[in-house]
Amino acid sequence: MSTRILLIEDNPGDSRLIKELLNIAFPGKYHIKTEFSLRDGLKTLSEEDFDVVLTDLNLPDSDGAQTFVQLQKHIFSVPIVVLSGLRELALQVVKMGAQAYLIKGQGNGYLISRTIEFAIESKQFELNTHSNVAAQASGSNW
Repeated sequence: MSTRILLIEDNPGDSRLIKELLNIAFPGKYHIKTEFSLRDGLKTLSEEDFDVVLTDLNLPDSDGAQTFVQLQKHIFSVPIVVLSGLRELALQVVKMGAQAYLIKGQGNGYLISRTIEFAIESKQFELNTHSNVAAQASGSNW
């Protein structure tokens, strides 16, 4: 089964490069749907299921960390990998809750794939931890 990725990226060259790098490294492993704005990305997320979201932080209708904040409001259970040309901004967003980041123009298909897989596993661990804590709290006699 292929990993379903929603790529929110307004630069056609950047989105094409990510698709090509992943396809060269792992042919058929990823099914990638691209949206060019946050609004369209959120609409697609409300209609379809994805394993991970890769998003540029600077989009026509959203800028910087606010892009992540808006995504996070709408998708709690889907991991988010941010794409940025600015390492400091990417690190800030990871501290806010993104699972991982990629610096635009750096890396290859193997690095992108490893980052995606890490983000999925990280989010799954986070969800399981929350679930276990909630179960323990509800079963407590305190």
